[in-house]
Amino acid sequence: PFTNCPSCLSLQFREKLQDVLPSLPSQDDYFLLKWLRARSFDLPKAEAMLRKVRGASCFWGDPAVIRKYMSGGMCGYDREGSPVWYEIIGPMDAKGLLFSASKQDLIKNKFRDCELLRHECEQQTEKLGKKIEMVMMVYDCEGLGLKHLWKPAVDTYGEILSMFEENYPESLKRLFIVKAPKLFPVAYNLVKHFLSEDTRKKVVVLGSNWKEVLQKYIDPSQIPVEYGGTLTDPDGDPKCSSKINYGGDVPQHYYVRDQLAQKYEHSVVVNRGSSHQVEYEILFP
Repeated sequence: PFTNCPSCLSLQFREKLQDVLPSLPSQDDYFLLKWLRARSFDLPKAEAMLRKVRGASCFWGDPAVIRKYMSGGMCGYDREGSPVWYEIIGPMDAKGLLFSASKQDLIKNKFRDCELLRHECEQQTEKLGKKIEMVMMVYDCEGLGLKHLWKPAVDTYGEILSMFEENYPESLKRLFIVKAPKLFPVAYNLVKHFLSEDTRKKVVVLGSNWKEVLQKYIDPSQIPVEYGGTLTDPDGDPKCSSKINYGGDVPQHYYVRDQLAQKYEHSVVVNRGSSHQVEYEILFP
């Protein structure tokens, strides 16, 4: 029916949001349609989603330890002009970060990164004269190990993914996984339930030809030498470390705690002299 066409729903959506429109980061139809698409054009659900998160952009600031040791960064653009973001998993010291900063600090830091990408999309839109509203992501999973599967780290990463899904609908173009070890399917299974079905469809695990695939979507001049392109920092650094933070172990002098309370779905008390048998499926050797 006519009343359910996207343009009509967009007008209705705008009318319902008159009281909060001035506080939104953007008021154009492209921005509003992203929220409608994220909720399959269900007007009440889209409105509830947007009202819930509209105040989130007040997040700001983060401790020095996060700026120094939280890996990742924006570097280059794909062939259509979308920003490319790299996540460097292996060197990231999740336990050190959570011992040195709060979980909320880490989430706020990622929110700041997302705002940076949103702003970059706006600048690219103005520069190229066409709408740029999605980003491409490359996850370098070399070095992914059991230390990254520490429960507080997985819980925090899950909350970060949920924040991205709730605050930035329809913002991910593709997510390429490169150099994935055998442990990757286990790690992905722990967090994939935080992702919408649409987002999961955009996750692509690349094989040994990952450099060639990246160049299909990103011009080599926009890819760091480290990832098969020709881009370097002005000083010749092939990793483009001025744009991408490669993390590293957090020195203990940053620590403000030496343990974290952990919540588990199931617990059992085993009395002295008693036994309790637990069955687990081993997913990797």
